[in-house]
Amino acid sequence: MKNLLFVVSVYFLLSPIAYAADIDNGRTLHAENCLACHTTDKYTSKLRKVHDLAALTRRVKRCDFSLGTQWFDDDIADVVTYLNKDFYQFK
Repeated sequence: MKNLLFVVSVYFLLSPIAYAADIDNGRTLHAENCLACHTTDKYTSKLRKVHDLAALTRRVKRCDFSLGTQWFDDDIADVVTYLNKDFYQFK
């Protein structure tokens, strides 16, 4: 039982949901990296391809890979949180 409690505790400590996203960092990373290719109009377009939070996360990860920014997981979470709060508003 102690081992299970330890494993569950470690999982939650290392899990991305254990960290609060930093929206200001997400906004800064977005401005410095994403706006070179994207305009914010793309996020609000009726033709947008992102329709849920999971798709938004995949898209940010793909852009991170394509640009070679080598963001940490918390940076990706920050950008996703910023985009979701200011544009997408997925639940």
